[in-house]
Amino acid sequence: MSLSAPAKRDARHLRRISCQGFARTDGLLDIEGELIDTKHYDFPSAAHGTIAAGSPIHHMQVRITIDFDMTIIAAEAVTLHGPYHICPKGAENIGGLVGLTIGPGWKRKVQQAIGGPKGCTHITELMGPMATTAFQTLYGEKARQRRTAGNTDTSDIETPLPSLVNSCIAYAEEK
Repeated sequence: MSLSAPAKRDARHLRRISCQGFARTDGLLDIEGELIDTKHYDFPSAAHGTIAAGSPIHHMQVRITIDFDMTIIAAEAVTLHGPYHICPKGAENIGGLVGLTIGPGWKRKVQQAIGGPKGCTHITELMGPMATTAFQTLYGEKARQRRTAGNTDTSDIETPLPSLVNSCIAYAEEK
């Protein structure tokens, strides 16, 4: 099943967000995220001259290292492309995430730590999908470790996040 056929249209903007989780040999987890925005046409930029179609307007990369309690141990970010010369400076405060725990209130915590005039909107936005990736990586790694140890029962795997009950239709109390 797919979306219905669209009306006749021309592409104008592409945002690609990718996130990946890694199990490190030291027992920690790395979560990496990348955001790239491009236009499908050339356009003028006061800071960079003409931006060619397909060239990044925004290109940010972030890595956070977490423990099994979802606490951020280390964080780094880089802005490879931004619309203004000051944009790379918005990645410099990423260390403000160190010590935070991914869980309830995450978006608010991120906004307070690295958002607003001291940070980059796009890096701040990337923290949502990265948190989801962290949860998926953590749960999957715990299950993998149990299978490796010969235990296939994953029903009691605990995560630092609250219950998934009523978080979506699949976990609805009433079906």
